[in-house]
Amino acid sequence: MKTDINNDDVNKVSEHGNNKISKILVPIDGSELSRKAADYAIFLSSKIGTELYIIHVLDNIPYEHNVGTYELWSDEIMSDEIKQIVQEERGITKEWFDEIKASANEKNIQVIKTELVITRSSTESAIVNYAEKNQVDLIVIGPAGHSGFKKLVFGSVASGVIKRSHCPVMMIK
Repeated sequence: MKTDINNDDVNKVSEHGNNKISKILVPIDGSELSRKAADYAIFLSSKIGTELYIIHVLDNIPYEHNVGTYELWSDEIMSDEIKQIVQEERGITKEWFDEIKASANEKNIQVIKTELVITRSSTESAIVNYAEKNQVDLIVIGPAGHSGFKKLVFGSVASGVIKRSHCPVMMIK
């Protein structure tokens, strides 16, 4: 990735509305585009010294089993079928998270938190709620992602996040 940023640019980028950017959130889905967003967030973090938060949102649990809301999911309220789905998703996302952490470590950037967010709300609402709860200053996302069961469709999700977010959103293409 070729990007020329000088120190004056870094100072301008690291502040928005008198608020220093100290936390960046990157929602991923395992696609190449979400990985590009993660790579750019790592690069940006190396330039302005931020914390990184990486999440994957699982929002398409079969409705009849979908009894929790953001942060209210627990093993006690999940059926065995849902526990199996979540366990498989955790295994997949762990691989994605480990790859991103390794890339960040190469640039001496610490990924503060990786999390599988399970929600019955929309993906964009889960991302925005997570950002607000964790006082994130910037969300970095890709424009489109995977489809099918393991999806995080960034085309409509990115638009929803941009409309609802309390902080700036950077879309990487």
